[in-house]
Amino acid sequence: MNIRCYLFIPILLILLACGGDSTIERGKAFLQTGDTTSAIQQFQAALQQDPSNAEAYYQLGLAYEGLGDATQAVNAFRNATRLAPKRAEITLALGRVYWHSGNRSVALTEFQRLLSGSPKKEILLQIAGLTGDAYHVQRIRTEGSDDYEQTFTEKGNMMTFTAKYTDDYSPAISPDGKWLAFASNRLENAELYLMDLTTRTLQQLTHTDELDEYMPAFSPDGKSIAFVSERTRGGMMLPSVQASGSDPRTATIYLMDVDGRNQRPLIDIEGAQRAPVFSPDGQKIAFESKAPTQETASGPGSTENNATLEIYVIHIDGTHKKQLTHNDVDDGHPTWAPNGKQIAFTGMVDDIYQLFSVNAGGGTVKQLTFENASHYHPTFSPDGKRILYVSNAHNRYTLWTMKADGTHKTQLTNHIGAHFEPSLSKDGKTLVFSSDRSDHMRIYLMDLTKPIQIQALKARLADL
Repeated sequence: MNIRCYLFIPILLILLACGGDSTIERGKAFLQTGDTTSAIQQFQAALQQDPSNAEAYYQLGLAYEGLGDATQAVNAFRNATRLAPKRAEITLALGRVYWHSGNRSVALTEFQRLLSGSPKKEILLQIAGLTGDAYHVQRIRTEGSDDYEQTFTEKGNMMTFTAKYTDDYSPAISPDGKWLAFASNRLENAELYLMDLTTRTLQQLTHTDELDEYMPAFSPDGKSIAFVSERTRGGMMLPSVQASGSDPRTATIYLMDVDGRNQRPLIDIEGAQRAPVFSPDGQKIAFESKAPTQETASGPGSTENNATLEIYVIHIDGTHKKQLTHNDVDDGHPTWAPNGKQIAFTGMVDDIYQLFSVNAGGGTVKQLTFENASHYHPTFSPDGKRILYVSNAHNRYTLWTMKADGTHKTQLTNHIGAHFEPSLSKDGKTLVFSSDRSDHMRIYLMDLTKPIQIQALKARLADL
């Protein structure tokens, strides 16, 4: 009798431990798919089984953090740190909630506690991205030598403009990292320019004062550029983020040689086609489109009008156009995975833009993000393991990175101003983006080989 009891007790303890772990795993699965309510129920059930389970408290805190419930998140994280004081990710999460809820002094205390030890690179990166830039950032000087410059339009009219007070945006870095293409409204309409990033010499690629050209994209061999052209909006910078109904009535994708020659339309039909991006083999282009014709999800012959932006793929010779998404809300800003098999894009769910992926040949769409914040402009890392993107989490447009399955998110910028349109070099070392952190929209370069070092981060926190 006693022997049986002694054997039963450790087996029961093992089963309880395994049960707790499986409950947590179910909760994490719910959390990853956006079912926060079910996730919280699982984590609370795990705590009922074992009130000393630090992981259950940690995951519960993440769930409440995602809901924006700072009080409940802090309580859960504080319980987790009490049970597992050496787990740096829990201390970081606690500081992060304090930071975003406005309790900066307490947050800085938590961050400084982490920096006083020997934190891992990922912890340093997360603290740096929360409090400023995670990597070294410099502004690319795209203006002329003087504040005032003069040029001639295609019609021979002389234009005088103030380069200092115009917007530069829509950056794209060449695959080899040597060239930067971008749009500027310095001539009172959007034209495309090409800059040598070594010599900083500038060349104007388009000369059409009645049209706006923007959203350039390099071909994989760097010899061609795809871009968007539409009738001018009178010198106004075109919107950097997608919003339902924000697309122009007409916009056409063009191709040209990298020096601006041989400009020709990719798609010679009416409608709005934007956000072109080349496939890794250079043979196809993915883009967003809203067609004014009777073009539908249900196929030819349907009378349903396609009133939303959808994702399409087309061969570079303008043939074999194929629609990949069929939704009643906008889908846009596609990007190819390096293996050429998947395309990530932005789509709307319950009035919030999330990130999705779909097979490049079409098929089932997979949702990658589930936050209460909109995400835009996805772009894959060269190895396809991560996605860089823009998020308006905490009411600020900042740059983020996450694993390609939507997990392990890390903030890269938290600087004054908004950050848009990330473009990554093929080697993954150089990221360019647009930002108005200097009052007007400008182009910035983030060196992903130069993360903020611990001493510089300590000095930053001391200043804060």
